[in-house]
Amino acid sequence: MNGSNSDDGNVKSPGERGAYVLLPIKGVLMVAAIALISSSIDISMGNPCELKEALDLISLNYAPFCKYNSIIEESDTVFDWGVAAFCCHSILFLVILSACMWPSENKKIGFLIIYIVVFVFAVIFIPLIFIQNNNINDTKKITAHRVDYRRLKSEMLQSLDKHFKSDDPKNDKTISSGWNKLFIQYKCCAVHDVTGTTNDFDTTPWCTTSGTCQATASQIPKTCCKDVTLANYSSAPSPCHASVNPGTYNPGCFELVKLLSVANVEPCQVIMLFSLCPSWQYYRYWTLSLQ
Repeated sequence: MNGSNSDDGNVKSPGERGAYVLLPIKGVLMVAAIALISSSIDISMGNPCELKEALDLISLNYAPFCKYNSIIEESDTVFDWGVAAFCCHSILFLVILSACMWPSENKKIGFLIIYIVVFVFAVIFIPLIFIQNNNINDTKKITAHRVDYRRLKSEMLQSLDKHFKSDDPKNDKTISSGWNKLFIQYKCCAVHDVTGTTNDFDTTPWCTTSGTCQATASQIPKTCCKDVTLANYSSAPSPCHASVNPGTYNPGCFELVKLLSVANVEPCQVIMLFSLCPSWQYYRYWTLSLQ
């Protein structure tokens, strides 16, 4: 009889057994939340895409999506989720742990309160989890879009060929001025790399109709020369703009624009965020369903 009573005393109630199951689950979710926070911080530190800013200078109506840019924007939401999840699971972990240490006569009430709290959390968070998962899936679809570089190059060449009329960047109202500002601000020249006196500017109004190129005083704009600014471009050295000596002018703008179309985010960071976030959400949904 005494042995039987002793065994009965060691048998844990269903509520207590459930609490001991919840403890490691909450611990795993806390670790997952920390990983989400860390990953979202890494992503958010990436530089946003500058492609639109550069193309706005030349009034080019081309709005491709910049790879990974939406991920940087979404990372702020993921960070908030991670912080909220870590706080919630930390609190629940400590409450459950303390409840396991309560005297046996108080445990039944304590576990009942815990399950009520967990149920309330489940009712609130499960719909939010599905909403956030849909947002992440939308971000994946947007990220899958790629800039059509062939089309972009073609439109840049058409814009330069049609609108470049002067190497003066100070007339703010012209597309030609925007091109010159692009050359200075991003330290580039033309669309393709300039390799000599035959280049992308040959068919522009600046060379065919009027301008220093048409007058044979320049072969490339002074704004293409290295180290020039809006303040001193007019005094650019003639070996650069007139003779087009190698090493005196900047590289083509197209390759630079391609770099601007990619936010400063490593692909491995994106893979981690996309794999970790849904996994954490579905795992959380599964554990809440069990509760």
